[in-house]
Amino acid sequence: MSRPSRQSPPPRGRRPGRPIAGGESVRDSLLQTARDLFLARGFASVSLRQIAAATGSSPATIHYYFGDKLGLYRAMLEGAVAPVVAALQRLGDPARAEQVDLTELVRLYTRMLVDNPWVPALIVQEVLTEGGRFREQFIEHFAGRLVPLFIGAVRREQARGALRSDLDPRLAALSAISLTVFPFLALPVTSRVLGLTPDDEAIQRLVDHTTRVLLDGIRAGEVPG
Repeated sequence: MSRPSRQSPPPRGRRPGRPIAGGESVRDSLLQTARDLFLARGFASVSLRQIAAATGSSPATIHYYFGDKLGLYRAMLEGAVAPVVAALQRLGDPARAEQVDLTELVRLYTRMLVDNPWVPALIVQEVLTEGGRFREQFIEHFAGRLVPLFIGAVRREQARGALRSDLDPRLAALSAISLTVFPFLALPVTSRVLGLTPDDEAIQRLVDHTTRVLLDGIRAGEVPG
């Protein structure tokens, strides 16, 4: 009598409930759809079921890849800020620090905001408002990562004499973030009042203006009396 055949074990790396097909394309589609819906309707007004329906998927698929809606938002945020984090990390690496400077950081940060207009909307709707449900996630996975890296970059520039020695790196970080983010927070008003639009030419002028205002204030030289 022949032995019953043994069932082959599932492929290593797969988890129960993992989608059979689609892989990264499914994940990317969920992220893009979530960006569009969150930007158009706000975080609170969009359900996982709506995101799943818009991609021809299911809520279970979203749970598999992201856990929950906050996990989905976190994945969106991490993908958006990855170039900025990488640039700050290069600044912290003496072997690669010459590849990026504070001007480049402002450019990267501005480009991130242009390419991901849901980020300023997130800040207004879900972070700054009292009881914002994404505040802790935002601090942990965005501000809590970027700000210390920026402060470290300012301190290194001070150590080599490029920035003013009397500068408080924490306040320099606050100024840089404020100068970079506020134009996008105010865009619904400034686009009509000042005629500013986020096209390539205007963005380059904004980067040049922001870096000049920032660096003229913190660059080493004669300290105002």
